[in-house]
Amino acid sequence: MNDFFDTSVRAANIAETQAWLQQQYGRIDVQAEQASIAEHAVGDSAFSIRRLTWACRAEVIYEADRFYFATSTPGYAWTVGSESGDYSVDPGLVQPGQEFVGHPRDTLLHVVAFDVAWLTESARAIYGDDSLNVRFSGAEPVSRRMRDYWLATVRWAQTQLPVMAEPLARAHVRRSLISATLEAFPLAGDPRERRASALEQASIYTSAMAWIDDHASLAITVDDAARAVGTSTLGLRRAFAANGQLADNPEEYLAAARVSAAHADLIDADPTCVTVDEVATRWGFLDRAAFVAAYRAAYGTAPETTLDR
Repeated sequence: MNDFFDTSVRAANIAETQAWLQQQYGRIDVQAEQASIAEHAVGDSAFSIRRLTWACRAEVIYEADRFYFATSTPGYAWTVGSESGDYSVDPGLVQPGQEFVGHPRDTLLHVVAFDVAWLTESARAIYGDDSLNVRFSGAEPVSRRMRDYWLATVRWAQTQLPVMAEPLARAHVRRSLISATLEAFPLAGDPRERRASALEQASIYTSAMAWIDDHASLAITVDDAARAVGTSTLGLRRAFAANGQLADNPEEYLAAARVSAAHADLIDADPTCVTVDEVATRWGFLDRAAFVAAYRAAYGTAPETTLDR
């Protein structure tokens, strides 16, 4: 995704604060003579991580257009329908179409937001269910252990903000957050079936990686890898979409495995006896320019440099 954003906003008086909050978050009533707010938002069209510092008392009324998951320091009470709580006690969620009423009071709020279509597509890939429509049956985590797991994942994601402009880093953060969120919050449906499906996807992914690593020197295709691990090509792509940390699809992983193997050969080779072209051809790269580009992207240098050192 090329729609990355990293924005910071600060409103220093009550008029600016009221105007900015209403523009961003709907109906706002700032209930203080002095007020300021600051927000740092990082993400893209699929998801965002937001940090809001409220130096005031306010009432927020907002109809959600995406999924929001939040935690805070003491001072953020909320109500969604018949449920209520405080984000400092337990993380909570707001689902698309729900009306959220919040009462922040001198607090720090952390929010993870997911686009509806993207969250649905990701959940379908993770659980191997094309009919899944994401909806949660409650606003708080399913257990204390899963609450702690989700909070730890959010804290880790916040440490990655300086590198989020890099697409691969951002994809890793997105994938980690979505996995933690779908497990920690009460997704409607049978959790045992979903867990079995997720385990099957992970098994396919792990087996396929091992098979590709073992056969990367041969003229194999993604179809061959799928047959070897007992799934369809579509099933293999779903498993990579659900679990892939190094690559989003099996084609990328196969290419990366071959570049890695070529790298090992270049390190071990005698430059007086071996050429870059020979190593590239051995690992299935018939286009020298394509190999050099892939190698430079992976290792930050030319293959000739590795061979000659």
